[in-house]
Amino acid sequence: MSQPAATNSKAPSLLPLILTVFLDLLGFAMFIPDLQLRGEGLATAFLGKPSTAVEVGLMVGFGQSVYSIAQLLTGTWLGRLSDIKGRRIVLLGSSALSVVAYFLYAHADTIWLLWLSRALSGIAAANLGVAFAYVADVTKPEERGPKLGLLGAAFGVGFIIGPALGAGLLAVGKDSPLLLGYTAAILSAINFVLIYLLVRESNTSRQDAVKKSLVTLLREALNVPGLAILLGMFFMMNLAFTNLETTYFRLLADPNWIFRVAQEHVKTFGSVILLVVGITGAITQGGLARIIMPKLGELKTVRVFYTAFVPVFASVPFIPQYFPGIFGTIALGFTNGLSMPSMNSLVSRRAPREMQGSIMGLTQSLGSLARIIGPLFANWLFQHNPSYPYLYGAALATIPAVLAWVVLKPSDPSTDNEPSAGMVH
Repeated sequence: MSQPAATNSKAPSLLPLILTVFLDLLGFAMFIPDLQLRGEGLATAFLGKPSTAVEVGLMVGFGQSVYSIAQLLTGTWLGRLSDIKGRRIVLLGSSALSVVAYFLYAHADTIWLLWLSRALSGIAAANLGVAFAYVADVTKPEERGPKLGLLGAAFGVGFIIGPALGAGLLAVGKDSPLLLGYTAAILSAINFVLIYLLVRESNTSRQDAVKKSLVTLLREALNVPGLAILLGMFFMMNLAFTNLETTYFRLLADPNWIFRVAQEHVKTFGSVILLVVGITGAITQGGLARIIMPKLGELKTVRVFYTAFVPVFASVPFIPQYFPGIFGTIALGFTNGLSMPSMNSLVSRRAPREMQGSIMGLTQSLGSLARIIGPLFANWLFQHNPSYPYLYGAALATIPAVLAWVVLKPSDPSTDNEPSAGMVH
C-alpha cells in the first residue's frame, strides 16, 4: 500500500481544483435549458412524428443518457489511470476533450451530431471521480466531508450561473446553439490553462497501484465491510434525482400541467428555479456543511437529509412556482447539498488508500449508470403523466433513506482504510 506523505509535507491548495471544477460544471450547466427541448425538436424532425409520440420521449431520454453511457464506460478507467499516471494528466486530457465536444455541439443540427457531442462531453466529465480522489489525497479523513463540500459548492455555483448564462446566450443567439457551444468551448480551454498552470500533482506515490489488475482491485474493494452498501445507496439516490434532471423543463413546458408557463419563457423560468437550487446548494456545501457535518457526523447527516429529501422531491410537480414552490426549491438544494458530500466522504473513508482514484471513479460510473437508466424510464413515465417521474423518484429515494437508518452503523475509525490521523496523504 502506498505510504502517505508526512505531516510536514505541504499539501497542495484546493483552490485551483475548485476553480477548474467550477468551470467544468459551468460549461455543463449552460446546456441544461437547451438540451431537452432541442433534443425533442431534432427527434421530432428525424422521426416525422408529433412531440407527444412515445418514440420521441425515448429519443429525448437516450439523447441525455448517451452522455452518461460514455461516462459509465470511462469513469472507473480514468480514476484507475489517475492512480497509475497521476491526477493532473487526466484532468488536462479531459478538459481538452471538452473543448472538442462543445465545438461539435455548436454545429449539431441533427440528432446524431447531438448524441456524438454529448458522448464526448460524457467522457470528459468522467474526470469528476479524479477530482474527488485529489481531495482524498490531500486531506485527513476527519476533514474530508467539509472539503468535499467545497467541491460541491463549486458545482453549485456552476449551476447557479450556468443555466442563466445558457438561457441568455440562447436569447442573444436567437435560439441557435452556435454561441452557446463556442462559449462553453472557450470556458473549457480556460479550464485547461488553469489546470496546467495551477494544479500540481497530488498522487506522487503510485508504485503499488500497478501491481494488480483493475478487476482484482475492485473485487477486493467491494469486499471491504460496508463499502458495497454505500455504493448501492449512492446509485439509488442518483437514479432518483435523474427524474428531475431529465424532465423538469418538459414539465414546465407542458401546457396541460399546473405551471402554465408560456413556451417562450420556459427556458428562462426554469433557469431561475435552478438558480435558486444552485445558490442554496453553494451556501449549504460551501458554508453550512462545515458547521453541520462536524456536529452531526457524516452518517447522521446522510440519515437526516436522505429522509428529508423524499417528501421534498415528491412535491416538485404539485406546488406552483414561484410561490409557495420557492420553499420546496430551497429545501431541495439544502437536502441534496448536505447529503452528497457526506456520502462521498463515507465512501472515501472505506476505500483502500491505493484505490482512491478507482473507487471515486466507480462512484461516478454508478452515477452515470443511473443517468443512463433514469432518462429513458423518466421520459417514458412523463409521456403518461408529468408527475409520475417525481413520484417514482421519491419512491426510489426512500430505499437508501431506510437503509441509512437500518443497515448503516457508525464505523470504528480503526477499521477505516486510511492512514493514521497523524498523517496527511
